[in-house]
Amino acid sequence: MNEELKKRFDNLAKEYDDVVINKADYVAYNVLGDLIIKNVKTKNPLILDLGCGTGLSSVKFFEKNFEVIGIDCSHGMISEAKKRPFKKLICQDLEKPLLVEDNHFDAVVLIGVMEFIKNPKKLFIEIKSKLKKDGIFALTVPRKMPLSSKLGIKSYTKEEIEKIFSESGFKIIKQIKLFGYSRHNEDVEYYGYLLKSN
Repeated sequence: MNEELKKRFDNLAKEYDDVVINKADYVAYNVLGDLIIKNVKTKNPLILDLGCGTGLSSVKFFEKNFEVIGIDCSHGMISEAKKRPFKKLICQDLEKPLLVEDNHFDAVVLIGVMEFIKNPKKLFIEIKSKLKKDGIFALTVPRKMPLSSKLGIKSYTKEEIEKIFSESGFKIIKQIKLFGYSRHNEDVEYYGYLLKSN
């Protein structure tokens, strides 16, 4: 993730939760949180929240007393996330090798991050290495629309992203459509996915 983007998230960190929570149609973090809770098989799961931001994407897990390790590239977001009961927080670029153990997590969540990832296949392979054998992976993917490139975000057709899942060793358990956010008066829509290792 580039320095300008990190700076933008650093500056947004203190007001991020208010902005997102007050936007009632943004439900991705709740929907994917519920999906993981319903599908995780272990009694006391360990969750890896990638691009954890302020920790909003893990609120559902904290309500269930799940242990969560969060990783984000923004120092400002990590600082805000410390107000939540993370087991551990790590500040690092998600496109570098993740600074957590292999075969360690019951679930990984990646919400509102794919639009900034340059090499999704490389990240997915890295995520797969961090999951336990029956681990699950939930993420949002911006749906390709006519104005996506003008908004300066990476976006995907269903076929494009699902091919990358397959090449990375994941199979699809569930796929849903979600509202993402509005930017420059244009709506960004998400595909929500729940995946499992092949």
